[in-house]
Amino acid sequence: MVFTFLEKLIQPMDSLIKLGSEYIVDKDKVIEFQFKAMELRQQQAVSLLATKTHPFVDALVKLMYAFQIFWRPMVATFMTGFGAYAHYKGIDMDVALHAIFDGAFPAWGASRHIHKNREIEIKAKVPQYEEWHDG
Repeated sequence: MVFTFLEKLIQPMDSLIKLGSEYIVDKDKVIEFQFKAMELRQQQAVSLLATKTHPFVDALVKLMYAFQIFWRPMVATFMTGFGAYAHYKGIDMDVALHAIFDGAFPAWGASRHIHKNREIEIKAKVPQYEEWHDG
């Protein structure tokens, strides 16, 4: 439930970035827009983490925010583990459900690989500025 809440906070920002990236024609302006959007997302995360309520709630929000990165691989691992357990114990399930459980972790790995390759492609398109050093 907390992950859904955090995702709902982030989704409007992603929609705004996607919309702005589609309708801005100038490539430099698109890069500037995406940079400003990343800054805004960072400010949003900092303000969420800086909010003070009950200490237990603050700690829970901070843990959930930090744990959000590991949510997909952990669920995929547990699903694949349960799929192997179901095969081993002979738990009767639909064949499609067995395929989903067995393929959860490999699908996450393929998704991560594609995402990382896409990030490398995007970084290659953005010009890198070298630091000036006095010789």
